[in-house]
Amino acid sequence: MKTPIRSFTVAVAGLDLLHTTRLKLACSLLLSERMDVTVTSWPCTGADLLVTGPAHEACGTTLADPSADAIRTLRVSRHAARPGQGVLPHGATVRDFNAQLRTLLSDSEPAAALAASDTTSPAPVLLQLTAADREPSDRLHLLQRGALWLLVDPARHTIALPASIRLMDVCQQLDGQSWSTSEVSEADFHHQYAYRLPQRQSFEALYFAIGHHRPELLAEPPASLRLRHWPDVDATDLPTSWLQPIALLHAAAWTQDALAQHCQVPRATIASLFAAASCSGLALAQERSVPVTVPHLDTADNRFMARLARRFGLGLLRRSLA
Repeated sequence: MKTPIRSFTVAVAGLDLLHTTRLKLACSLLLSERMDVTVTSWPCTGADLLVTGPAHEACGTTLADPSADAIRTLRVSRHAARPGQGVLPHGATVRDFNAQLRTLLSDSEPAAALAASDTTSPAPVLLQLTAADREPSDRLHLLQRGALWLLVDPARHTIALPASIRLMDVCQQLDGQSWSTSEVSEADFHHQYAYRLPQRQSFEALYFAIGHHRPELLAEPPASLRLRHWPDVDATDLPTSWLQPIALLHAAAWTQDALAQHCQVPRATIASLFAAASCSGLALAQERSVPVTVPHLDTADNRFMARLARRFGLGLLRRSLA
């Protein structure tokens, strides 16, 4: 399981355009290390790092501000001969900024996270807009984060994506704090954005991808369930270990423990599948479920699973069907 993306805010004071541009480039490179950094102007609230430039008047005013005392500071100074802890020489490169940011931010907890530590963190904005219990709406929601654009279409229960973006790529950026959202009309979407977002994926496909790649973002799954229908998911987006459990859940209700034992897969795998089904609205809650001790699949079940395997171009292990 990958580490969730941590979001930071870096404030800038007294820094010229060249150094500000290099700082922003260095911040964007940190995304590969799962650190989402937003650059803003000082003064601001909730900053994790303050970067000051060689303009002495701006620096003096900033550092005299009591609210800056508790914030880590990175100074760009004309008097520094080489990079040091919290100090960079004038003319510092993108690489210099990146090294300092990695050191100063990697061992700190984001200020936004600390401020929200005593409250329940809100769900990522994409999950709020695609929640199964959300009121039906015909409004389109355009989401942007950096170069990534998405469109949520609640009426059709789909999201629109760029052709080159996979659901796995979306999952890795879901919990970033820098998403912007706006409502657009159907006409505006087709006129301005449709050519950028030609790919369509269902809400079910999105939640099953999250269950596979980022299950920690989903709500706790129910103890037992049955699937309303086979999930609207492309075969390439389903883990092989999920196929047999999905087939069984399509036929009857199961508990997590019983299904994990019967399919001989880890319970965490079944929990992720249950969470994806529940959050996507595909789950039927069942009071009665298949008991833990069940008979093996009979010959008819074997034939069904063999046809299922051929449909997805997969070769299921003989012992899993025995």
